[in-house]
Amino acid sequence: MTMRVRASLMVILAVAMMSLAACDHYNCSSGANLGSGCTAGPTGISTGGGTTGQSSIVTLAYYVNNNQIGSVELNSSAQLLDTPNFVLETLPDGYTNSGAVIAQEQFLYVPYVSTSSAAAIYGWTIDGSTGALTALTPLTLTDVAGLALASQPTTSVITDPTGSYLYLADATDSRIDVFTIDSSSGTLTLLQSFSTAGVIQPWNLAMDGLGRYLYATQGNASGEGQSMAVFPITAGALSTGSTQAFNMWQLQGELTGTYMVGVDGQTGLTGDNKPSDPDVYVFQIKSGGALSQLAKYPTPSGNGPIGVAVSPNGKYVYDFNLSTSTGADGPLDGFSFSGGVLQPLANAPFTALTNPGSGYFDQSGAYLFFRASGAIGVFNIDTTTGAPSQPTADVGVGLGAVVYPWAVTDPL
Repeated sequence: MTMRVRASLMVILAVAMMSLAACDHYNCSSGANLGSGCTAGPTGISTGGGTTGQSSIVTLAYYVNNNQIGSVELNSSAQLLDTPNFVLETLPDGYTNSGAVIAQEQFLYVPYVSTSSAAAIYGWTIDGSTGALTALTPLTLTDVAGLALASQPTTSVITDPTGSYLYLADATDSRIDVFTIDSSSGTLTLLQSFSTAGVIQPWNLAMDGLGRYLYATQGNASGEGQSMAVFPITAGALSTGSTQAFNMWQLQGELTGTYMVGVDGQTGLTGDNKPSDPDVYVFQIKSGGALSQLAKYPTPSGNGPIGVAVSPNGKYVYDFNLSTSTGADGPLDGFSFSGGVLQPLANAPFTALTNPGSGYFDQSGAYLFFRASGAIGVFNIDTTTGAPSQPTADVGVGLGAVVYPWAVTDPL
């Protein structure tokens, strides 16, 4: 289990953050688990043919480890392993925490700042048969230097559910940049540089399941939600937003675009600013994207949740939490989700499984990848009952306790 270290509030230029040591292990988007920054799809995502002597790839996870991109795969022989013959992608040195997202199951993007090069979004095309990455031309942007830093996973970059648009949160300058994604080449083109000044400083991004509204949350370095706002979307572009009456740290949408699920990140641990809040919140989406709280549900573990994952079919919700007594990653909690109502799954919390720090679904919803203690693992999810199991060992990728981003996808 990985101990979470709580830091003092800090949102500064990422270039300046080069000298800071990240203190935790990572989430993302959003990917798209419905647009989430680090998940498949999120957030922000079939089977490809394998290389000679290798089973075909079912799901891939890409992770940043300092200045390198590595890969883990789940293959059709139910093996979770470091992707065979994968050539590590090397990035400029001095990496600082940002995010990662996969679009259209074939493009990987990582906002990146280093001490030796300009801030940029780096991108790669994904070979669905081998998992190999081919680099795209980096897109130089000063906005990348304004990403928020916290001791809990952040979702600073996500795509819409179709993977046609990419959204990047510049917390320092209170701005969200919107890019179109070329479906053939993966090239990013700036569509809009949208100011959120006077409304919110965007730390984490999320989107409803139909891609109609973008939600931004603002927090502190301890990973606690402080404010939240919604921005309507038209053809990818954002329009004037409004603050909401809830202080979530992280949100996730569901398939129908009717509900949002959130956690406020309050764990009650030493150094936190607020007492523990062991609840998962369900909101209904109203006119203009405004959220109306339907109910809140205590986690089966009783711990304060810091992250949440909604299954692609919208039937299940899982939270990632910290033990209120030890500060370490707590056991996976799970709920069924129907009509906006959460019900704890049988046998939750799942104490017999590895305690996860963050996690993302693949597009099928059959696999929930997780990060814990410097390794990446996978829970098989029974799509009928929601019950998780863990038939394969975690893959040690040497990530330690640092908050480095990662993303999951079923290969195209």
